[in-house]
Amino acid sequence: MRSPALFVHPEVRDALRQRAPVVALESAVITAGLPRTPVPATATLGLPLWNTAGPVNLELARLAERTVRAHGATPATVAMIDGTLHIGLDADALDRLAMDESAKKISAATIAHARGRGSSAGTTVAATLLACSLPDEGPIRVFATGGIGGVHRNWTASPDISADVRLLAQTQACVVCAGAKSILDLPATLEVLETLGVPVVGYETTWFPQFFDRAEGDLALTCSVSNVDELATLCVSHWDEFHQPTSVLACVPIAAEHAIDTRTIADAIARVDAEALRSGAGGADRTPYVLRALVAATGGRSLLANLALLSQNVAIAAKLAVRMADTDEA
Repeated sequence: MRSPALFVHPEVRDALRQRAPVVALESAVITAGLPRTPVPATATLGLPLWNTAGPVNLELARLAERTVRAHGATPATVAMIDGTLHIGLDADALDRLAMDESAKKISAATIAHARGRGSSAGTTVAATLLACSLPDEGPIRVFATGGIGGVHRNWTASPDISADVRLLAQTQACVVCAGAKSILDLPATLEVLETLGVPVVGYETTWFPQFFDRAEGDLALTCSVSNVDELATLCVSHWDEFHQPTSVLACVPIAAEHAIDTRTIADAIARVDAEALRSGAGGADRTPYVLRALVAATGGRSLLANLALLSQNVAIAAKLAVRMADTDEA
C-alpha cells in the first residue's frame, strides 16, 4: 500500500524486503493503557535498563523495542502520527506520542477518521493487525501485546465486543499475548474466537491465561505448544498448508512471581467494572477506565504485573519471529 496515509519506517521496510524477522508492537498501551508518570518509588521492577524517573508508558515502549532487538528481530511499533499511520517509529516520534496527552487510541473503525483529522493516536490490537497487512514489502507475521480485547462482562445488558476479534478472524499474524484482559467475559470471548476459526494456543500451558492471573484449572485449551519451534510450525501449517485467513492467538501465562491470585483480581475487577458502569464509561473509554481503576484497587500490583507480562510476551514474540524467518529461508 503506497499511500500518503501509510509510512513504513525504512528499517522495517528493509527487514520485510529481506524476509528478516519483524515484530509488530501496538501503541494503545502507550497512549491509553499505562500512566505518563514514573512507577511508584517503592516498586521493584527488575526490568533491564529501566529509567525509574521516566514515565511508565515511554519506558515500557523503549523496553519493548530493546527486547525485540536483543533477540535478533526488528521492532515495528505502530501508531498514527499527525494523520499518517506509521509502521515503525523513530525515537523522537515514540517520545512525542508517549507524552502527547491529546493522543488517545484508535481501532479499525476509527482509523480513517483519525487520518482525516490529522490526529496522533495509539493503535489497538485491531488497528495494529490491520497495519500488519498493509506493507507492500509483505505482511508482518508476528505481533506482541499484553492481552486482546473481547466480549465485555454484562454484554447481555450492555453489548460491547472489541473489534480485536474481527481483525483476528481476517488477518494472518501470530499474536503473542497473556490471553484476554481479565476484565472481560472470558468464556464468551473464547466462544467467539472458536466460532471465527481463530486458534487459541497455550504456550507452555493447557489453560487459558487471564492476563494478571495464570488461571490454571479454569478454562481448558485444546491446543498447546511447548516452545517457539512448535508454535512456528503450527503457524506455517495454519496459513500455508491449510490457507486459513485467521490469526493464531498464542497465549503465554504471566510468570508465577508476578501473577495476582484469582480471588484478589476477581474481587477488584468486579468492583471497578461496577464503577465503570455507574460512571457511564463505555465503548473505547471502558477498558482504559477499568485498567486505571485496577491500579488503585490492587495497590499498584496490577501495573507491575502488566509491565512484566508485556516484557515477557515481547521476548517470546521476537524469538518466534526469528524462528519463522529461519523457516522461510529453509
